[in-house]
Amino acid sequence: MTMDTKNVITITEFCQHYDIPESFIITLSEYELVEISTESETPCIYVTEIKSIEKLIRFHFELDINIEGIDAISNLLNKVERLQEDVKSLNNKLRFYKEGD
Repeated sequence: MTMDTKNVITITEFCQHYDIPESFIITLSEYELVEISTESETPCIYVTEIKSIEKLIRFHFELDINIEGIDAISNLLNKVERLQEDVKSLNNKLRFYKEGD
C-alpha cells in the first residue's frame, strides 16, 4: 500500500528524534500497538500515531514498564475510552428522551 509521504515518518527519523532504539518500535508493532507502513522499502509509522507512541515511550522509558505491561495498560485504556464513548452516547439518548416528555 502506498501512502502520501506527508502522512508517515521513517522509524529511523522518529527514533533518532526521541533517542530510542528502533527495536522498541518494531516490538510495539509485534504486539500490534503500532502499525508500521513500508514506503520505498523503508519502515515508517503514521504521523497520526505519534501521540500514542509518545505515551508508550513514557510508559517504557520513564516508568520502566515492560512491553507486556504496556500491552495490558494500552488494552485497558482503550476499553475505558470505548466505555466513556458509550456512556456519552447513552447520556445523549437519555437527554433526547427526557426532552421529549
